Amino acid sequence: MRVGFLVNPYAGSGGRIGLKGSDGVRLLNPEIPHRVGRFLSRAPDVEYLVPKGKMGEEYMKGSGKRYALLNSGRDDSTRQDTLEAVNEMKDREVNIVVFVGGDGTARDVAEVAGDIPILGVPAGVKMHSGVFATTPESAGTLLTQFVQGKAKIMKAEVMDLDEDEYRKGRFVVKLFHVVNTISFADLLTPSKEEYNYSDEIDSIAYFFLEKVMNENVTYIMGPGTTVKRIEQILGFSPNFLSIDVMKGRKVIKYNANYEDLKQLTGELKLVLTPIGGQGFVIGRGNQELGPEVLKRVRKEDLILLGSRTKLSKLECLRFDTGDPQLDLKFSGVYRVIVGYDEYMAITTCSIT
Repeated sequence: MRVGFLVNPYAGSGGRIGLKGSDGVRLLNPEIPHRVGRFLSRAPDVEYLVPKGKMGEEYMKGSGKRYALLNSGRDDSTRQDTLEAVNEMKDREVNIVVFVGGDGTARDVAEVAGDIPILGVPAGVKMHSGVFATTPESAGTLLTQFVQGKAKIMKAEVMDLDEDEYRKGRFVVKLFHVVNTISFADLLTPSKEEYNYSDEIDSIAYFFLEKVMNENVTYIMGPGTTVKRIEQILGFSPNFLSIDVMKGRKVIKYNANYEDLKQLTGELKLVLTPIGGQGFVIGRGNQELGPEVLKRVRKEDLILLGSRTKLSKLECLRFDTGDPQLDLKFSGVYRVIVGYDEYMAITTCSIT
């Protein structure tokens, strides 16, 4: 079995700094080597065909994995380098293409992969597409199941959004490709879904304001319509995609990034809503919540909000904090506020 493997070293670089994406951001993401290492720790012993430099070669050295270099690839890589690498993988008749990146990388890989299955190791900001494993470890396990003939090939959507519109608070997402990917158990993340449940969110917001909110607590308010409705009722005009900080009923910081959040003092609580269809609470669209912030809060400090419609279509909740130990810390059962003094219980997905 031959596996094509490539890395976008710039993927996810905009997440911690609050840019809501990395398209056009030419900053190397310092977390990429760690994510690649987590994938390789579970990946099977097969032959990997990898591009040169930071597109693959750099991470294979010393990994113990068998690999052969492609002619394509370089450190200062662009979209064109990705296209050339995948084309070369096709010529070398790989059985699957595994890539490390986000939706932008998925689009590039899908453009030339044809019928070859593709699998994403999550490292971007958005990751709305249905080709990503839930975590880097899950990607390694999923690939192992494929090599052993246990994973099934299925169709999945490759989706992406306009990041300029996204940063302005407008969600404009498009379907770009339908591709082959692989699936086993709950290791693959579904595509993101959007729901219209405006009739439910007011009761959730008023319950939070009247019965949950404590004036002495600092609240980190995540993105999403349900959470931002709380701010709207208080008379603020939030960006629906940003992370804001509230002390009592006042917004003390709009569009906070990772560095801003690390400076917060006192008691902290996170107010979040799971992503529709995927179930991610942390790790998709809110990378400002980095490990150093999450180490300060307990599982009990997460306040989850969501409509019954959204919750009823989720099998479980997912966490991809960037630190497997933190993922474990936040595992368990959550009571999600779904109305005025109404809750639904849902557990986290199994950690592989």
